[in-house]
Amino acid sequence: MMLTVIDQISINAPIQKVWDILTNPKFIKEWDDIPENYTGGLLTLNSVIEWEGHAKMVVTEFEEMKILKLNLYLPKVNLDPSQYDVSYRYSLKSNGEIVLDFEIGDFSPLPNSQDYYESSIEWLKMAKLKIKELAESK
Repeated sequence: MMLTVIDQISINAPIQKVWDILTNPKFIKEWDDIPENYTGGLLTLNSVIEWEGHAKMVVTEFEEMKILKLNLYLPKVNLDPSQYDVSYRYSLKSNGEIVLDFEIGDFSPLPNSQDYYESSIEWLKMAKLKIKELAESK
């Protein structure tokens, strides 16, 4: 059984603004955890965000104003990275208003997979509303 969180939110804002909120660390820190010492600038293909000894995220898919995918690597998990594929995928579509799709997971190969899955559901409830609020503010 796959443990993947899938959701979406409609946002009444220009697509460029939503994209900026997804890729600019200045905004990311308002809706997600980002290391204090992150100095990598705007996210692009192969950007790395690392929480030393805890987790690392690498941008593995990047299609400007369309798709942002970050793969999660967990050094404390006793699995080779080839044994799991956990990613955070953000997709933007425009049909009058912007629709932001989220796909997070698959957590099923991980130990404590249900905990990861449930905490991602809780995180996304907050994060998607914050992204919407940031994008729609003037």
